[in-house]
Amino acid sequence: MGRQRPGTPTLEEVAALAGVGRGTVSRVINNATGVRDSTRRAVQRAIAELGYVPNLAARSLAGHRADAVALVMTEPDWRLFGEPFFTEIVHAVGDALTDTPLQLLLTLVRTETERRRFVEYARGGRVDGVLLMSVHAEDPLPDMLAKAGLPTVMLGRRTGEESVTYVDADNAGGARGAVMHLLDTGRRTIGAISGPLDMYVAQCRLRGYREALEPAGVPAGASLVVEGDDFTEESGRRAMTELLARHPDL
Repeated sequence: MGRQRPGTPTLEEVAALAGVGRGTVSRVINNATGVRDSTRRAVQRAIAELGYVPNLAARSLAGHRADAVALVMTEPDWRLFGEPFFTEIVHAVGDALTDTPLQLLLTLVRTETERRRFVEYARGGRVDGVLLMSVHAEDPLPDMLAKAGLPTVMLGRRTGEESVTYVDADNAGGARGAVMHLLDTGRRTIGAISGPLDMYVAQCRLRGYREALEPAGVPAGASLVVEGDDFTEESGRRAMTELLARHPDL
């Protein structure tokens, strides 16, 4: 256990106790190379004995880092806390950051005013990168962040020609595979419930649905497709009610 000392231990005190220079202590704290193992151990012992805690704010300023990642959602707040999909993303990102010095900053950006405010906030050096989820086709936020030079990754994409870095699933392939399974089991009247078609994910799933039906010679009539308001359970329930009203024998 470190000995009790009045006041807050300083970098200089650690250096004096370890018998090294201030710069060497800084290199050990930042896990830099070029420090002998014996010297590193001496500095670490001094840190433990004095109970020294690095000044993270000063380190961030010196390295131009905020040690924070923003996870930005562009949907209403009730969807963030009411839908398992979004809470699972938050948990997954948090888990990925667990063993890093990075903090997760969760924020909602839904209006033009909020977009401008967030971009200015991020440009001020308060975050090191931005993750965007549930972005709609006409949302300018990804381009605003890219123009500001902020490292940005989208969870999904706005169009097939997306210019901002993204991570996405094969939504068309998934829908195509699901429809092919139904065809293989003898189904010939197959409906589809899409999400809002201003989102590329919904467009891709609908395309996959049609691509599977066409070579099988199965019609994909307009009455068999219902566009949902969003991807919520309630929206799916309303869409299914409408689909069954059109095709009771589905």
